Amino acid sequence: MFQNIVQIATVSRRQRVAVLRNGRFERLLGPGRHTLWTLSAWLAGDIIELVSIDTWAAPQSLPVDDVLPDDLEEASLQRVARHEIGILLVDGRDSQVLLPGRYRLWQTGQPSEIVIADVLAEPVPLAHDDVLDIGRGSAWTEAIADAHTAVVLLQGDLPMRELAPGRYRAWRTGSWSLRSVSRARTVLDLAAQDVVTADQVPVRVKPSVSIHVTDPVLHLRENEGQSLVYGAVQLALREVIAARSLDQLTQARGELSEALSARARAALPAVGLGLCEVWVKDLILPGEIRELVNRVTLARKEAEALSIKRREEVAATRQQANTAKMLQQNPVLLRLKELEAMGELAGKIDKLIVIGNPELASAVRLKTVLAEVD
Repeated sequence: MFQNIVQIATVSRRQRVAVLRNGRFERLLGPGRHTLWTLSAWLAGDIIELVSIDTWAAPQSLPVDDVLPDDLEEASLQRVARHEIGILLVDGRDSQVLLPGRYRLWQTGQPSEIVIADVLAEPVPLAHDDVLDIGRGSAWTEAIADAHTAVVLLQGDLPMRELAPGRYRAWRTGSWSLRSVSRARTVLDLAAQDVVTADQVPVRVKPSVSIHVTDPVLHLRENEGQSLVYGAVQLALREVIAARSLDQLTQARGELSEALSARARAALPAVGLGLCEVWVKDLILPGEIRELVNRVTLARKEAEALSIKRREEVAATRQQANTAKMLQQNPVLLRLKELEAMGELAGKIDKLIVIGNPELASAVRLKTVLAEVD
């Protein structure tokens, strides 16, 4: 009535085989060749099930109905709670991020361990050798606080406080998150604004402003920080430009920038931002005003050119008067100038008739002879 059935199980070095008899764990087979006997009958059954286990594979979350015992000699059971994250380290390097669940870690494969991290714990500065590569962005984020970048700790979406210099890690499944805020200056080009000057000239002013973060936590809480900066600059433009004429705006840009910066700082509320400088990038005039300004500029340049011309004429006349005075006081010098003039004249004409002083003819004749000799 009974029949013996033989089963042969061959187990490799990287495997273990769990023997289940009638659905219950009986034993674990190590590497080698194993012979299993089953006893089967029509009225009673004796069923053996073999479950192959790859002990070198990464641990998988165990199902609730796992039939293997917790105290296997070659394996350890690791639980990752709901508020925790597990990091599988293989040969000292991170290999896998483990979500909450139960894991069996086999010690027959590569040297490995599971490091548990509490995702609800507040981030603290990380050690120099605490480095993770796997799971960046999907499971965790890191931020570095230094002299150029501030790191703000957030709980949910609420900024809590600025962290001290160091490197920090926050888990995606936890309640904490990190936000990096640059401390560098940022230049904003604001929209153009129409303003009327003190002499009732309408102008369009395009301002620019450089800002930097003074309080990172307050800056993140005030979502409308840049809008408030724009409002403060608008108010400063209206007050400062309305008190100046068009000539003052175009000729004293440096003073205008200083006045705008001081007034905008006074009007800016506490939003965690500091104004470095405000300046007018473009000053646009209406067409007819621009034409008038061009005429005035042209007239001013023409007057300057005429003044320079008159000044040069006066200088030339003064020089001629000085020369005439010198010739009047020195007859010999006058005689030399006459001879020089006659010589130059003789070199330019073929025939010269001299009427009057015969000495002039002699002088011309002498100059001619000297020229021929040369």
